[in-house]
Amino acid sequence: MTLIALLLLVTMTACMGSGKEENAGTVDTDPNESGTEEMKPVTLTFLSAWNGGGASFPQDQKNNPVAQKIREKTGVTLNLESITTSEVEKLNTIFASGTVPDIVNAPFWSTTGGEGQVIKKAAMEGQLLDLTPYLDKYPNIKRLVTTGIAKDFAEFDLNSPEFEGKTYLIPTETPDGTPESIHNWNYGLFARGDILKALNVKAEDIDTQEELYDLLVKIKNGGFKDIGGKPVIPAGTMWNGWDYGQFLAGWTDYTISDFREVDGKLIHWTQSKDHEARLLYMRKLLTEGLFDLEAFNNTSTTANEKLTTGKLAIFGAQPMLADLQKTLYKTNPEMQYELLGPMKNKSGDIRTQVEKPGRSGFPALFLSADIKDPDAALRYIDYVNSEEGRLLAYFGIEGTHYTMENGLPQWNPDVKKQFDENPDLKRDAGLNYLPGRFIGAFSSEVTWPTPEDQKTEWQKLEESFSAKMPIKIIDKVSASYLARDWPQYQGFRDKTSSLNFDEEFKKAFFAASDEEALNILHSVQEKFRAAGVEEMSEFVAQKAAERDDVGF
Repeated sequence: MTLIALLLLVTMTACMGSGKEENAGTVDTDPNESGTEEMKPVTLTFLSAWNGGGASFPQDQKNNPVAQKIREKTGVTLNLESITTSEVEKLNTIFASGTVPDIVNAPFWSTTGGEGQVIKKAAMEGQLLDLTPYLDKYPNIKRLVTTGIAKDFAEFDLNSPEFEGKTYLIPTETPDGTPESIHNWNYGLFARGDILKALNVKAEDIDTQEELYDLLVKIKNGGFKDIGGKPVIPAGTMWNGWDYGQFLAGWTDYTISDFREVDGKLIHWTQSKDHEARLLYMRKLLTEGLFDLEAFNNTSTTANEKLTTGKLAIFGAQPMLADLQKTLYKTNPEMQYELLGPMKNKSGDIRTQVEKPGRSGFPALFLSADIKDPDAALRYIDYVNSEEGRLLAYFGIEGTHYTMENGLPQWNPDVKKQFDENPDLKRDAGLNYLPGRFIGAFSSEVTWPTPEDQKTEWQKLEESFSAKMPIKIIDKVSASYLARDWPQYQGFRDKTSSLNFDEEFKKAFFAASDEEALNILHSVQEKFRAAGVEEMSEFVAQKAAERDDVGF
């Protein structure tokens, strides 16, 4: 009778446990909650296919506090790898060689070009794991593939019709579905404050191409030095020319598609006359010694060295505070960069981030089709996207790093002081790499707003940039998706698959003459015309006229 009673008790307990898992939703999931079964240790390989992405990795990948806690909860240890070269090149290499890591995070901006096209091709060739059979088992992952994603992007790219209902990708860095949760990256032009002061120039007064050029000339003639006493470079970018487009803000506009309305006619972006003015302006900066000649082949290491030594008087990108606050801003606070403008676009409005209510394009995770233990990888991803896992990813160990006060995590004062003074300590605790590469459908700022009196000076600085450049939301379907119904669309894609407009455009920067540069530009434009880009634009214009929800 005693044995029967014990068996009944065990059976009832198991049934209760099963019911909890079925209703897990987005709550914490603990794969070893019962304690009756030892978690099988698994080591998986992870690739961050982002140039410079390894900067967020902790020095001790396996035994930092966050990694230890995740291993305790999931049994999984990650071997982290990153790249310092082209993302497309790396993806092509791993797929061609069949050496796909267990888990990869890579750019996924579209399935019609760049990294996304490479990833889609690999999925169609069977190199990516179909996640569809696993989604109901991992509710937090299921939430990631449906939340915070633009409707048109979800239909045509994330769930491409060619995938035939299979799910291959897990979006990360996506908002939680509310406009407030869309992250503002604060792209712009940033100039060294001490140089602006010496020239008696106010940062907010520089908001046009002409004013920017005049400022660069003054900087070149001003004899300014970096922290090592060497001449500054008036203007430059981070790695691989990212983001030289910030220096060409005057020819941009608020767009969500590949098409532009010009004089009552719809054209493809490659055919814009603005490219001539953009090209000649950039050539002027380069030929007059106002722009870094190495900007377009900088490695992440070289670019960071120029940035953190104050070598660049003005740079175009995000504010780069994670790198600057622990280097240049600590040794030479007077050199702190200030946001120029904001710069004005061709409509006379500020250049700022344009979004749809959900995100179109994002970093995405995928698993190798050859992974030996897919459940281990999915268990890891699902856990870090649970409430408990997100707290761990952003704040570390409760009691050690933070405490909960009125439902909100608060750093322990001594820990906060250490992290503020030396951000590398936060990185090495494992508190940098998860939010950016594993977590999606979430906003830490919305979920855990930082009290004003607890914000760091760098948080306040970042927020000041966002206040000057608020996000522009356009709730429309991108006209680009209409083009996919054009009968000759696939033929157009085939004819232009080897054309890289941006690479040809950058090649023209260094042509022997303006005439030769314009010939390079016109040549690539003509190749798009020969492929049918004008006919495609006419088709899109006709289809758009039939609807009232299309945006350009």
